[in-house]
Amino acid sequence: MAKKKPSADEKAVERLTSLPGVGAKTAWKLVSANIKTSAAIARVGSKGLAKAGITGALATRIIAGAAKSAGAKASTKAKKAATKVKSTAKAVSAKTSKTTKTIKMSAKTAAAKGKSKATKAVKKVSAKKPRAKKKAAVTKKSNKTVEVSSRTLKTPSLKDLLKKIKKPD
Repeated sequence: MAKKKPSADEKAVERLTSLPGVGAKTAWKLVSANIKTSAAIARVGSKGLAKAGITGALATRIIAGAAKSAGAKASTKAKKAATKVKSTAKAVSAKTSKTTKTIKMSAKTAAAKGKSKATKAVKKVSAKKPRAKKKAAVTKKSNKTVEVSSRTLKTPSLKDLLKKIKKPD
């Protein structure tokens, strides 16, 4: 046989009975006055509790218990929030350091690749043999002409040479 789910009012009664000075009858009085949480008790105050049928002395105890319960809940929430912030900070720090390591490794890898490429280039350059200088091919065509590397140059005659040497008076 399936269990019956508790209603919202039954859950509120259960929460309210955990407060000091609140029994089942008092909790049902509070729920019937639409006061279902410790925050609602703090909000309505002693006048609201008096309207719900709670006497002055009991109202003071209930308000004090609700404040204590709310303070404990707030303290617990604050502690949880602080823990969450710390764990988030650690996660961000770990991720940042991992990213930094990745960047460092990438830089090292790039440097190594650059160095190996430079080494290969130097080897290629040094492996090439330097070109030998071509000697000018000189062939004599006739007494007056000489061919130098496929260009024909006129050989100067003795008269021409003497003209260059003599200076006009």
